[in-house]
Amino acid sequence: MEIIKWDKSLESSVEACNIEHKYLVDNINKTYTLLREGHREEAKNLLVNVVVEYTDKHFKHEEDIMKKYGYPEEHIEKQKKMHRFFVKHIVNDLVPQIENGGEKEFVSVLNFIVGWLIMHIQNMDVAGYGKWFDEHGVKVEDKPINLE
Repeated sequence: MEIIKWDKSLESSVEACNIEHKYLVDNINKTYTLLREGHREEAKNLLVNVVVEYTDKHFKHEEDIMKKYGYPEEHIEKQKKMHRFFVKHIVNDLVPQIENGGEKEFVSVLNFIVGWLIMHIQNMDVAGYGKWFDEHGVKVEDKPINLE
């Protein structure tokens, strides 16, 4: 089952980030499937141990790419603030909500994550650094971070 569908609106010119974003989408969908099939604890573990940890690594990699290829510092700082907010909000607010609630709360958390991620990728990544790199003829050659 899919709670989020990958489409062209989520693709930037930075292939490494696209691969990392797809990995996150796949694991969010796996989390949702596990939850809907009644495997709540496994879904929670996947969300916390894969999605949240990988998201944090991905954000750091994305920030390194922006810096390495000359994306304006003020835009990088905005990205960093949004990235830190997202991870902190999940760890401090949403994971406890999952642990203390039922399936309805878990689905609500997943819906928040999906909405935030789509908004962020489209508005900050694709329309942000992706567009900037395209306009400035920047070709990012970096490889994606480990997908395990």
